[in-house]
Amino acid sequence: MPEYCCVSVIVPFYNAEPYLKRCIDVLLKQDFNKSFEIIMVDDASTDNGKNIIKTENSPLITLRSLPSNSGPSAARNIGLKIAKGEYLFFLDADDTISTSTLKTLYSHAKENDYDLVCSDKERIENFQNQRENIFVYPADKTFSNSDITEEIKKRVYDPLYEESLIGIQGKLIKRSIISRNNLSFEEGLRYNEDEIFGWDIITYCKKAKYIRKKLYSYYVHPNVSSAVSEGINRGFAVSNFKLAKDRVQNCFKHRGLSIQETGKLADQMFINHVIGSLISYSRSIILGKVDLKNGKKCRKKLIEDILKDRDISKAIRNYVRSENENQWIPRAITWKFHKLLEFACIIRAKEILRIRRKKREAFDESLGH
Repeated sequence: MPEYCCVSVIVPFYNAEPYLKRCIDVLLKQDFNKSFEIIMVDDASTDNGKNIIKTENSPLITLRSLPSNSGPSAARNIGLKIAKGEYLFFLDADDTISTSTLKTLYSHAKENDYDLVCSDKERIENFQNQRENIFVYPADKTFSNSDITEEIKKRVYDPLYEESLIGIQGKLIKRSIISRNNLSFEEGLRYNEDEIFGWDIITYCKKAKYIRKKLYSYYVHPNVSSAVSEGINRGFAVSNFKLAKDRVQNCFKHRGLSIQETGKLADQMFINHVIGSLISYSRSIILGKVDLKNGKKCRKKLIEDILKDRDISKAIRNYVRSENENQWIPRAITWKFHKLLEFACIIRAKEILRIRRKKREAFDESLGH
């Protein structure tokens, strides 16, 4: 492989045999006439995934393996260490991209030396795009340094805010930002590690661009455990929420906000992550992604830890509830009312599932289905 290329695509995988052929095929079929590499990192899989990759025998592919299952953060960090690209692109093995993704993102990145370029996404569930005709913005959009600051504030105050600049999948990220600032994924995390790293990256971005095209397809697997369910099943510590708080605080401090405003934003995001994890895990229980008995036990333990934590008790005082939220969840945390918090999270999880179904049904009716 050359010592330099335009784009490094990093794909961590663990027991992803059913998806790897599709993933590799779409990468090898990219309509991209610039140099790029594909770094596949096996997180100690026990299936036949590695052999699928080896049979491709493509000079574009580099395969690395971890000696034991260590999580996606450790796998992505291996990719970061060996990547040679001017830009990085993270792809999950069970997702896919358009054949024009790298070409489109890279051409826009080079037009004005952007630090980050992102596109819109499809959300595929049961072979249907749940985000058909839904876009984050009405047109292509550029962000100056101050624009980025204002945009990521929206993510802090609206838990249902559609992902745009925060996150890693489907984005072209200038590698020098990562290497110059010694950024890496938190290897102790198996849930929310991608968003935390996303906050690290956006801290140092000065200009970014959004492309109003669905170039990345995120696949929802209803009967497969999600990252949040796996993370909480393993015993997700409250201290992990504080990692997110620290990253947000560092981000806005670096961007020149006052100590007071930075503190409020960090507390807001801290509570957002706490509430979001409880709702997501409750949704996993409802959908049968986790064993009912064990799921209730794990949720009970997490709620107990949340209600005992002094930092959460302090941060909830600064929390500003959005109009889209269930009012009883932050109240239950404030009052330290375990049963109310559990019940409110179940109600909110069911409500979110209904909202998603209604959006899909409304779209189908508009097509005359």
